[in-house]
Amino acid sequence: MKRGHGKNGTVRPLLACLLTSCTALCLAASFAGDTMASVSRRARASAKRPVHAAASTAKKVDASHFAPPASEDGVQTHHLVAPGETFAGILRAQGLSDAETLAWEQAASTAFDVGTLQPRHGIVLTFARGQGHLNACEYEIDRYALLNMRLEHGQIQARLKAMPQLAAVRGVTGRVESSLATSASAAGVPARMVSELANVFGWQLDLASEVRPGDQFRLLYAELRDDDGGAPHPGDILAAEIISGGRTLTAIRFENERGDSEYYDPEGHALGRPFLKYPVDFVAITSQFSDSRMHPVLKRRLPHLGVDFAAPIGTPVHAVASGVVTFAGFASGYGNQVGIEHEASYGSSYSHLRRIARGIKVGSEVQKGQVIGFVGRSGMATGPHLHFMLFRDGVYVNPLEVAPASDEELTGTRRAQFAVLRRELLDRLAGLVQPLDLTSLSIVPLSPAAVVRSALRSSLD
Repeated sequence: MKRGHGKNGTVRPLLACLLTSCTALCLAASFAGDTMASVSRRARASAKRPVHAAASTAKKVDASHFAPPASEDGVQTHHLVAPGETFAGILRAQGLSDAETLAWEQAASTAFDVGTLQPRHGIVLTFARGQGHLNACEYEIDRYALLNMRLEHGQIQARLKAMPQLAAVRGVTGRVESSLATSASAAGVPARMVSELANVFGWQLDLASEVRPGDQFRLLYAELRDDDGGAPHPGDILAAEIISGGRTLTAIRFENERGDSEYYDPEGHALGRPFLKYPVDFVAITSQFSDSRMHPVLKRRLPHLGVDFAAPIGTPVHAVASGVVTFAGFASGYGNQVGIEHEASYGSSYSHLRRIARGIKVGSEVQKGQVIGFVGRSGMATGPHLHFMLFRDGVYVNPLEVAPASDEELTGTRRAQFAVLRRELLDRLAGLVQPLDLTSLSIVPLSPAAVVRSALRSSLD
């Protein structure tokens, strides 16, 4: 792909900017070539097919006895295909029964041969919130197309669709009035991204308690459009900056050597940690870690060796780090509980769940951020919340005070590529003095996947 010139001089920095973004639905990006020739030909044909034609050839498989109709309000699980993995094996690992797996496999085969999954290509599974039924599945065939499957009116519909197109790169800036969440939402930041900011900066700044009125925020994010002609939807945060208490915190999204998209500071150090700061998108912390707390049910002082996060019933609960499930079941006063053993002598526990996610059982391997259950009030609880405990060498520790070190740092060629991206994004963040839409792009017809894969070369030549 050639770089734009003249009035399209914004193409180069925006290509570099989009190098850090995953494809729509966070499907994995790869700098490898096309998949098998037959797959590529089929995908290219699908990408060029009119929307109405693609829809008209969608095949259906009856699954009315498995789940209710699909809902946009679902819980997504992202999975990178490992060498040797099969479509059926991935679904079973997520807790689907043999009958359900067969139904989805048969539906998929009407549009694409899922026996040829490519390693490091992405699959996104969407489960009904609080119920666990699989409602949708998308597989990244190659840079041109997706296998799109949805459960609608009891039927699994499968079709090939073009990769989502870049609609715009948007810039938002604002000043905190009461809280970051309300001020960012008022400035037009999508709700999902407000929560994502907490994950991006969580280890550097407590956005709920440390951000004060008068602090400032800026961010750039991708906006994508599907091939169905619907309204654009937000993609990923490409870069963000928070100025608080005399400190300037900056995050830049970039793909590391492993092919994973992470956020880095301007010096190329990963902002993330092996652990998530919070396991749930909570409303408030209702009980802190304490050696002595008045128990709300027993009405006597007892140690409270965890943190309580208040959240609506059914809110997804995420594993704070990768590990192996050591307990999944009912645990008396703790109610429905999941225990996970992590590396570096750490363990974590999640209690009072309404329900444990499908596929979560003793011996299961889970990934950082994977949904392992849903907020409830099972056991000895006065209201819906998550009781979260963290252990180190078998000893309770305060989850809010533990800060696992991150030793990830960009080096070599990747560091040089990051330097190009950093310069462009920092300039754009600094230039945000009011809400700004960057929509005049000659690369709009390109899919984000194509941009991601080719930007590395075009941004450095």
